[in-house]
Amino acid sequence: MKEKEQKFKQVLSLFIIFVLTFIMTCGCSTEERKEKVKLNEVPFAIIEENDDEVKAKLYYWDLEHKKIKDESKIMYTIPKKDVPSEIYKKSPISWDGKEYLIVVPSYVQVSQDYQGNVEKVEIPLQEKIIWGKGVKLISKGKDRYILALSENNKNKEMEMVIPPYFFKGEDGKEYSTEETGTIAGIIENGSEVLTLYSCFIPGEGKIYSKLFILKYDLETKGMEWKEVKIPEDLELSPALPPLPDNTTSIEKSFFIPTLTVPAEVDIDSMKLKPINNIIEYQKKYASETLKSAMPVNIEILGSYEDILFVGIQMVKPTEPPELYVFALKDGQMMGLLRRTEKGIELIDQENKVVGTYDIPRSSSFGGGRDIIFPNTSGTNSMME
Repeated sequence: MKEKEQKFKQVLSLFIIFVLTFIMTCGCSTEERKEKVKLNEVPFAIIEENDDEVKAKLYYWDLEHKKIKDESKIMYTIPKKDVPSEIYKKSPISWDGKEYLIVVPSYVQVSQDYQGNVEKVEIPLQEKIIWGKGVKLISKGKDRYILALSENNKNKEMEMVIPPYFFKGEDGKEYSTEETGTIAGIIENGSEVLTLYSCFIPGEGKIYSKLFILKYDLETKGMEWKEVKIPEDLELSPALPPLPDNTTSIEKSFFIPTLTVPAEVDIDSMKLKPINNIIEYQKKYASETLKSAMPVNIEILGSYEDILFVGIQMVKPTEPPELYVFALKDGQMMGLLRRTEKGIELIDQENKVVGTYDIPRSSSFGGGRDIIFPNTSGTNSMME
């Protein structure tokens, strides 16, 4: 009898081990496969226009299989009546692309699918607000702000005073972030909120730049300023300054424009790192943009999860402008999309067109300006 009980216990133990092993291997790998597919499908929107309104239609870009999926969904509609066309570009102000948290001007009509996760703001009547991932900063006058955090569909607000930070310029004079800088982006990182300031200081015959990170501890309410080291071969320009509308973030890094290539503000090292790979990709896959009729800026279009979207426009003297969109992960190209007047082309690593989609561009949107990628960074200020 005891032998039977012992054998039964052995068999039961082996069975339990088998089940646990199956769950840990097959079950986890299935989730990993699901997550992999999920992360490779990048949402984006195309602006469609008619005589009465502008619509944002949802698509997905499958980076792994190099395909575009039409969701046949309208995210929102903008009635043209009484809405100035120059502020269409402010829609959406912020969009995470994943949970469909979308911030739009008050005149936008959001579709039913997105009603539960939308924030509407007045432009430009409301106080200046800067959005980031899970956080926003609301200006309340000189040095005073409201810091609003969003976590698990719960909002938390706290008052915040940011006194000017003083530093010495190259001329030995003292300057402050308040008089020379602007907030370029904000992110929440655990118990900290990180705010990026870009500053421009006039010098002898030139204007030089500085970057600062303000670390705000949510638990102790303490503040710490740190300067970001800018390499000599990277130059920021007051003509194209880092702002919430042209800056994005991935995890705890900011990505900002420079005069040459986009660059990463690495919080751990406090250094500005150029994304030089994009120059090689431009030469290989978008060489015609180097012959553009106008100077080409490499633009930051947004980010989704760990994917950074970079755009390079091509302007020809007699043809409508086009846009190349590179999807980068850790600086490596994961996908390439070309927005033309008549549609969208997907290009593979062999520089061959592997997919063509008939999605014509509205005449009011030149050079691919009708394509919108997720970006949680943004502001309602019309001055930015």
